Amino acid sequence: MSPTITTPAAFMRRRPGLAACLLGLAALVVFLPAVAGGFVDWDDDRYVFDNPLVLGGLSPAGVRGAFSQVVFFNWAPLTILSLQLDATLFGIAPWGFHLTNVLLHAVSTGLLFLVLFRMTGAPGRSAAATLLFAVHPLRVESVAWIAERKDVLSVCLFMLAILAYERFCRRPAVASYLAVVAAMLASLLAKATLVTLPVLLLLLDVWPLGRLAVPGLGRPVRPEGEPSPYPPRPWTAVVLEKLPLFALGLVFSRITLFTQADAMANDIATSFLRARLPSAITSAAWYLWKSLVPTGLHPTCGHTGSDVSWPLVAGAAAVVAAVTCIAIVNGRRTPSTASGLAWFFIATLPVLGLVQVGFQAHADRFTYVPHVGLAVAVVWGLADLFDRLRLPRWTGPAVLVAACVTSIALTERQIAVWRSSAALWEHVLAVDPGNPVALGKTAFALAGAGRLDEAAGLYREALARAEHPWLIAGLARVHHARGDESQMRRYRDWVARVAPNDEAVIDLVRDLPPEPASRPPPAVDPRVRDLLARGSIDLNSARLGPALASFRAAIEVDPACAAAHNLAGIACIGLDRHGEAAGHFRTALELEPGNFGYHVNLARLLAVLQDWPGCLAACEQAILLRPGDPEVGNLLDKARRKNGGQTADKQPAGR
Repeated sequence: MSPTITTPAAFMRRRPGLAACLLGLAALVVFLPAVAGGFVDWDDDRYVFDNPLVLGGLSPAGVRGAFSQVVFFNWAPLTILSLQLDATLFGIAPWGFHLTNVLLHAVSTGLLFLVLFRMTGAPGRSAAATLLFAVHPLRVESVAWIAERKDVLSVCLFMLAILAYERFCRRPAVASYLAVVAAMLASLLAKATLVTLPVLLLLLDVWPLGRLAVPGLGRPVRPEGEPSPYPPRPWTAVVLEKLPLFALGLVFSRITLFTQADAMANDIATSFLRARLPSAITSAAWYLWKSLVPTGLHPTCGHTGSDVSWPLVAGAAAVVAAVTCIAIVNGRRTPSTASGLAWFFIATLPVLGLVQVGFQAHADRFTYVPHVGLAVAVVWGLADLFDRLRLPRWTGPAVLVAACVTSIALTERQIAVWRSSAALWEHVLAVDPGNPVALGKTAFALAGAGRLDEAAGLYREALARAEHPWLIAGLARVHHARGDESQMRRYRDWVARVAPNDEAVIDLVRDLPPEPASRPPPAVDPRVRDLLARGSIDLNSARLGPALASFRAAIEVDPACAAAHNLAGIACIGLDRHGEAAGHFRTALELEPGNFGYHVNLARLLAVLQDWPGCLAACEQAILLRPGDPEVGNLLDKARRKNGGQTADKQPAGR
């Protein structure tokens, strides 16, 4: 008797668990070289090798600390507990932390296949989408970077939540629903960005589960004419069952706003309409493009601020609109593509920078969850297209093999980038010459080696491109090491101005003495003092509306209070009320024309508005008050470049 010949699809249909293990093993093999990497000086210190909470290992005190302490603006107790467990099991060598990251990604890969297969009944397409997701070069940043443990852990728990939801939809029961809630809670305790899960589950209800019918969108069709195992439900019932999940997401959104309030306060001046919204549009297109052409990847893609290329924004908006229209038009014929693309765009919303925290415009790691939908859209869309064109059966597998081989080659090359700090920053400068973060990190290494002059030069070059507070702090320490206490104090004061709430940055200069005050502050009406204090608390917590209301009330009590006008101007910038902000800053300067800080605030606002003649004039007034100030000097150089090298007296005055 001849042996039975079976197809891969038939094998996966009969043994889905074994197929999931094999796919997870493939992901493990691809990413295993990451285990040989070391720590990198890009957040690994804050999370692991300079974090006593982790280095102490797993213990009752460590568990209490994991749940009670915020680490680098993030409350992620399960992530900290997993790092503590690694330290206990493997010691503090980097290989143990890397190994756990790789294992978590491998488990997520296997779970994703089970989720897709059980929901669609299509083992071949499910395996193809899983492979494309698992070995894509955009996964490297999440897996090979130890500090991104929160990413791989939260996604693994996220996959468990979806698997539990599939079981609940197949056989509704209280126990299976509680499993969904528990898995979502665990995922949020690892990283609080997956608050979009309830919306993503609604998408699954439309396709592939078919629990909801949407006009204009085709019904799911399972292979071989199988009946859907998921009974249809009315909209009200499906939405109501998500309400506890929405409530859970809302709670963690509030927690995140609280823990990241200081980081948000440092980014108040980032205009929504002029900076964050255009950046979000270009980032969405960037994610689509890098999904197709994943080259030149690095973890420090900085926000452009107000230097927006509007033609680029228009082109990005056109790409996003075109992709959306294609999904809508083809929704009836290929609901899988529409659902997958909707998943992609919804999952990217929390990481597009619409609420700006940090300097990054986009990052590879932010595609971890969105790529699940994109992989589904690509695989199902191409498979349906090949069927309509009646191409040979080997076309799909051939395209898959070519895509996976290319992805694996690029992934292996990208993994090598993360083997050490030197390799990482050398790579960043190779693909993005002049990158301020890479320049600053190289300067930090040079300063540690005693090459202070070279370090100072690189720090200044980096600051000319981006005024990251840690760059300013690093240059302050270089001047301190060189014995230049006057310049050290100026850079230290600059840090205090631009990052008053960033403890990680302030720690770098805490031991450097500030410049003594030249005179005591003027007396202030007690009512005004209370209003300014209340408004400042709201301002530092990014509650801009209440902050502005308090400052306006202070101005009503004392219209001659320059500090109230200045603070009102800062709040107005965050609310995109730039004309009102300029008025407040100018009033503050009329009341206190010798106040250096007010001149700087006006200059920075005019830079945001790209009023470079006005910015130049404000900078030159400020530099008269404090000659040689590095903060103003940096902005003054930029304003002069924008004005073609001319000084303010050769340009029309700012408004």
